[in-house]
Amino acid sequence: MLETAGYRLARIGGSHHYFIKPGEQPFSIPVHHGKVKPYYVRQAEKLCQGA
Repeated sequence: MLETAGYRLARIGGSHHYFIKPGEQPFSIPVHHGKVKPYYVRQAEKLCQGA
């Protein structure tokens, strides 16, 4: 979803995946056991709607 909105995965630090997009603030998502909490999914949806 984030990549479709123009973000790219910049790096992974521990359990956090860091996404960046030129001209935007970086966005980090904690991923545990391959899962993301619904709160972070909603945050990503808000970012993508603004794109």
